[in-house]
Amino acid sequence: MLSLLHSVLDLAAVPLATRAAEWSVAGILEAFANSPVAYWALAFSVMITEELSPILAGIAANEGELELVRAIVALTLGGWVMTSLLYAVGRLKWESIRRRWPRVRATGTVALRVVARNPVTASLFVRFAFGLRVVLPMACGAARVPLAIFLPATLLGSAAWSGVFTLIGYAAGEAAVRMMGRLGRTGELIGALLVCGLLLAFLRWNRRRTERKLAKRHAAAKRALADAANAVER
Repeated sequence: MLSLLHSVLDLAAVPLATRAAEWSVAGILEAFANSPVAYWALAFSVMITEELSPILAGIAANEGELELVRAIVALTLGGWVMTSLLYAVGRLKWESIRRRWPRVRATGTVALRVVARNPVTASLFVRFAFGLRVVLPMACGAARVPLAIFLPATLLGSAAWSGVFTLIGYAAGEAAVRMMGRLGRTGELIGALLVCGLLLAFLRWNRRRTERKLAKRHAAAKRALADAANAVER
């Protein structure tokens, strides 16, 4: 990341004063990367950017801007805290949420079925449940999954999720470094942009695939509810 800024400075014909200012910005970024604030920000970013956070953290760790183990720990705790809060919301306000947001009903029905089949597995794979990552922990709370099961299981699941995607980012960063070494400084800029583009394309494809699966589940849940309503009327 910092090397990308250095490459831009070397490639661009900028005045000496401007270059000095940019190098001071690089120093600020480097100091931020080595401070605890970076890991706190990383933990909070899980709630917004999801898989993109550990992947970028892995790339930053490969560049030496973050420590790999500390990054994984921060991501693990951030994801764990988020799922725990969603569990509490589901346990206290599940019916209110279903009444206020009708779209949650079909998804919630699917999530409750998943929890009913195996609450331990549902809790363990909350972070990997694409499309149900918000509703599933709320359903665990609504189903009154014991905290003695939910908290350890989600902690292990969050650690596995953080480790997998951070290592993916680390491997992508390593590949980018090798390619940049062969192509030179211009290749460094091109390689970094290419890696980011591929990661974003993968996340977009995965999100679309998840949305299609979730739409099928919604349709199946609606059909089940309609069949149940027809049976009651008869």
